Amino acid sequence: MNRSLVLFTVAIILLCSIMVNTSTAQKASNDAVRIGKIKFPYNFKYEGNPLSRLHGAADPSVHVWDGVVWVFTSQDRNMDSTKHRHHYAAMDGYHAFSSADMINWTNHGEVFHSSMLNQSRWGPTPENYMWAPGAARKKDKNGVWTYYLYYPHNSKFGGERWVTGVATAPTPIGPYTDQGPLKGDTMRMDPMVFIDDDGEAYVYSNSMIVAKLKSDMISLAETPRKIEYAPDSILRNPLLRFCEGLYMHKKDGIYYLSYSNFKNNEYQSFYAMGKNPYGPFEWKGAMAPAPQGAQDHHSIIEFKGQWYYFYHIAIDEFPKYKESQGRIVCFEKLFYNPDGTIQMIKHTR
Repeated sequence: MNRSLVLFTVAIILLCSIMVNTSTAQKASNDAVRIGKIKFPYNFKYEGNPLSRLHGAADPSVHVWDGVVWVFTSQDRNMDSTKHRHHYAAMDGYHAFSSADMINWTNHGEVFHSSMLNQSRWGPTPENYMWAPGAARKKDKNGVWTYYLYYPHNSKFGGERWVTGVATAPTPIGPYTDQGPLKGDTMRMDPMVFIDDDGEAYVYSNSMIVAKLKSDMISLAETPRKIEYAPDSILRNPLLRFCEGLYMHKKDGIYYLSYSNFKNNEYQSFYAMGKNPYGPFEWKGAMAPAPQGAQDHHSIIEFKGQWYYFYHIAIDEFPKYKESQGRIVCFEKLFYNPDGTIQMIKHTR
């Protein structure tokens, strides 16, 4: 073999190696995000579900602020069996995505991490579970916005295992400052904050409870109330009653309370309709089928005249985790019937 042919062969081998390494990096897990292989902000186009294909992004908390869709997600991690009892214990922070047209998206990277928790307020926290977040914003009397992240925290604070914490920032992507536990009674897991048309804010949580927030958005204004959302026949049915992921949205003066039941293999998202944010609500039934490989955890928004339903799935392709599930965000169009009821969501891939 002559020298030119040898050099050519070596060049081809090196080129193939680079291409393989590049492909591997593009299918990076959240471990790759953590060690800096993906540079943020990262811009990409939506090409059909799932939205995020480079790393896990679950439990979407979605909002429309100033004509921009903002998606805050939890993030699955590869489990370290020397530190974590199961893969959910490896979840340690929140990502943010944004888009002005639902086609061109920006992944802003991690905006809040368990290492940012204020230990002077929380005290020792042996396991920093950062599960499904909630987000909100409020303008002060000077017209300045403050952004809030509400997160469930695994702690022994106040004798409770789960407590809702709050972090604040001047922009949706931070920098966030941890304010410690929500002042007042504990709201536990999956906090969701709904701001009504009159500016009053309400926080919902996984105990199927609701409480109004004070104007500071970090303190409860009242003792949490239990929500009446369904008749006894539904409450007694393990496949239909509330399990997790409480959500509130409003359309045409009607309040829609929705939730997930991960025990149901056919349908997982259910809803009820009411006349105020406290209820009582009239149970209406299923609104979305069970998502592939994961429990439903949804948000509902209106953007440029169209309603959308955000949720997550877990599949092997994007990405494949060795010891944990890689749940990733998807979204679908949502439609209402003339009487205000919701048409069944259709999942797409």
